[in-house]
Amino acid sequence: MLDKLMDMHILLYCMVAAGTLGVLGMAATHLTYRRRLKSTGHLSNLKEKWLNLWKSRDRLMRRMNRWVWYPSLINFLCLGAAIAFSASLKMEEGISLWYVYAGAFVPLLLLVCRQGLDFAYKEELLTDSLADYVDKTKKWIEEDPGENMSVEMQNEMVEQIAASIRETAAAGSHFSKMLSPEEEEIMREIIREFMT
Repeated sequence: MLDKLMDMHILLYCMVAAGTLGVLGMAATHLTYRRRLKSTGHLSNLKEKWLNLWKSRDRLMRRMNRWVWYPSLINFLCLGAAIAFSASLKMEEGISLWYVYAGAFVPLLLLVCRQGLDFAYKEELLTDSLADYVDKTKKWIEEDPGENMSVEMQNEMVEQIAASIRETAAAGSHFSKMLSPEEEEIMREIIREFMT
């Protein structure tokens, strides 16, 4: 059985197949990330866009790393098995040099492909979108919230705040003396003035 396995070079083919599978997996992961970048390009909510890209980037980076290290591990295990089998079969010539070449070049090829298909350089896109989000949020905070609010919304907010104060006054706190209509009107004016 081991004679046939070594004569047919099954372990060598497994090493090459693991390397090929690793390259194809990395290419698929890279294309998935590019597709994800295009799909989030239409989002107007910068926070959602940035969080989606950041989460998917981390997940896809781990997946790409797995496509490098697992096939490399399989490659080294197959090389070790080939060496062990040739020693147990007491083969005079030992293993073929093709096993050594595959054992050295397949992980090297996977690392080179990992560098070539790496999307870590696209972090600048993530950083730019985060900077846009921070700038927009900063501008929104710096703007006067009363300017963009309609009169109906302002009146609604004043009524909600006044209702909350009335509930507190009814509960017997230090606002309990503010239940007269004149004082309520003064309170509403103060709230409106604070909002603008």
